[in-house]
Amino acid sequence: MNNNITRKKKACVIRQAIFAFSVLIALCAHTAIAQKTETVIKASNQKATIDDGENVHMDWKLDPQSNPDIYYVNVPFKKSTVRFKTDQDQLIFHTKPGKTYTFIVLLNEKDSCRVRIVSGLPAELPAMTAPDKYLTSIPFEMIGSKVFLKGLINGKEVKIQFDLGAGTSVVNRNSSEKLALEFSAHTIVSNTEGVNKERTSTGNLLNIGSISWSSVPLTEVGNMKAYEDLIIGNSFFRNHIIEIDYDNKQFIIHKKLPDKIAGYTKLPIFYEQNRPKFRAKITHNEKNYSFWFLFDTGRDGSMLLGEDFTSKDDNWKQLLPLTIINGRKIVRLDATIAGVCFKDIVTNAADPEKPGGRPSLFGNQILSHFNLILDNVNGFIYLKTNRRTKEPYSNYDDYLKEMEKIKKK
Repeated sequence: MNNNITRKKKACVIRQAIFAFSVLIALCAHTAIAQKTETVIKASNQKATIDDGENVHMDWKLDPQSNPDIYYVNVPFKKSTVRFKTDQDQLIFHTKPGKTYTFIVLLNEKDSCRVRIVSGLPAELPAMTAPDKYLTSIPFEMIGSKVFLKGLINGKEVKIQFDLGAGTSVVNRNSSEKLALEFSAHTIVSNTEGVNKERTSTGNLLNIGSISWSSVPLTEVGNMKAYEDLIIGNSFFRNHIIEIDYDNKQFIIHKKLPDKIAGYTKLPIFYEQNRPKFRAKITHNEKNYSFWFLFDTGRDGSMLLGEDFTSKDDNWKQLLPLTIINGRKIVRLDATIAGVCFKDIVTNAADPEKPGGRPSLFGNQILSHFNLILDNVNGFIYLKTNRRTKEPYSNYDDYLKEMEKIKKK
């Protein structure tokens, strides 16, 4: 009897010892995690830069008020090398999809700026759901050179412009009332009306064919055509492969790259606010330039040269104007996209001393000459000329005719 009691006491002591040891290990692990310090680099001013992969080179402003200030890797679905550089130090991250990297920049030896590199998409991007999520084909119509889809917003029919140059999903101010939208927030919008604080409606349900998006934000603007209800952009398809087939007027969502890309020209892209930018060549006054342009399918025009181009090197001075209108140079040039040359384009160039914030871009008078496949997963665009190759664009002959009309007035 006594032996049994002794054995039970020993077993109890052993169990208590094991429990105490487990608690000690847990406490040590917690202490080790708590004591782990974040990487710290230094800076003497707020200017920093980020290089992401081969093509992204951007300015970054250090902000002690942001906690953290987040940079989203440009093509988050594949590995990248991101370099964050201040005037005093730098960090290099070899990013992997789904991973985050946080560090602190000590500004002027006193302010801590926490920065986070995220290899993923922002949570606020619209999430797509559909019974046939991939290999979905949606018919579209064209008005001018723009692409329009039919859809529903909160059950009401709308005409939707698909615009790869749109950074924000917007609703026509004249359509807001008939759609019975409720506005609960505001968004700063930069467009042809300038920079303005506009009303934003949140929590909307968008349907296009069998596809739906919930919690869709729509910002009200006043620079849309009467027949346009909504404009949506690439943020709705940021983790998908999409195709615009102008020959058959089909908008297609692919699960994987189709075999037909073998006949397309492959170009690398990077994103500004989910908007793809691609490299093209222009020739002006017998001088060649290579530059990154916004792929703006929502612009019913040929192109424009923004201050991002005109402020580089001696570019503004080198541009020989046909005339000057409202401080902008009207210039004549040739452009080459995916090996296809567009002769005698007449476009305008922004004065770098009077910045308006518009990037250099090609519009859909030019871009709709190509069927396109946009691989958002890997960061490439595939282009192939289509049956619209003879569609007109703003060229030198048109310019001369316009000038002749003006002279006769």
